[in-house]
Formats: sequence, C-alpha cells, structure tokens
Amino acid sequence: MSGYAVSDCFSAPLRHRTLLRQFTRREVLGRYRGSVLGLGWSFLTPLAMLAVYTFVFVGVFRARWPGAEEAGGLAFALRLFAGLMVFQFFSEVVARAPTLVTAQPNLVKKVAFPLEILPVVALGAALFHFALSGAILLGATLAFEQRLPATALLAPLTILPLLPLLLGLDRC
Repeated sequence: MSGYAVSDCFSAPLRHRTLLRQFTRREVLGRYRGSVLGLGWSFLTPLAMLAVYTFVFVGVFRARWPGAEEAGGLAFALRLFAGLMVFQFFSEVVARAPTLVTAQPNLVKKVAFPLEILPVVALGAALFHFALSGAILLGATLAFEQRLPATALLAPLTILPLLPLLLGLDRC
C-alpha cells in the first residue's frame, strides 16, 4: 500500500468523479493533440487494423474459421480483431502504469491532489478506445454478416472482470 487505505482506492473515484472525468477527457484529447486528424485517429486506427486483418486473412491466407464457412476469412478476421481489442485494452493500461505518477510532476507536487485517481484516468482513456473499437467491430459484423449475434449483448460482461485486475495492477 502506498499510504492510504484500500477503501480509499474504491471511494476516491466516486468522490473525485468530476476531476476524473476532466482528466480522462484531457488524456484522450492530449494523445492526439497536434496531429492532422486529431481525435479522428482514435476511430481510424482500429478501422485500419480491421481492414488489414480482413485483407490478410481473406485475400492472402484464405483462413477459415470452424463453423463459419460461408463467411470464410472474414469471420476469422472479425474474431481476431475482437480478441486483439481485449489485448490492446489490457496492454494500454498496463503500459501506462509505470509512468502514471512521474508523467504528472506538476500535479504530484500539490499536496491536495488525489493520486489515486491517476490509474482510473488511464483506465478511462483505454476504455474510450476499447469502446470505439467495439463499435467498429459491431458495425463491421453487422455490415458483413447482416446480423448481430445474440452474444454481442454479453460482450460488456467479458470486460468487467478485467477492470479490477487492471486497477489492481496500476494502484493500491
């Protein structure tokens, strides 16, 4: 523990939700500041990844997914993208963990700043990118398969157990 109780780890985000929202927004927007497309990169990057996976697995490898012979490599590319979305979400949060405090020297030096919200900010920014990738995945699935599987409603439940794990790796 780093000087505060475990209960602070869970209550701090609730107490500082306005600050948390502002910092998460700043984190997402700050990543693309100064680039040509700005926030558009957060949409364009997963779209380009899905296009590359589709090209490679449909056009080059002609991969087949068991049980999805009619869609062929396209079904494989969509499922690969879904799996890599979770991996990218995990790796984005864990890669930020070592520099959470040192990347904010102006805030850390302030006595009243709640350091325990920094991991939640990193998690919120990663969740934003994950949600965009999920929307692209759902859109591509709907466009190519003409329907959404019933399990699409359960997708958020797959990520819920990962959230406390990532916060535990980042803080407390």
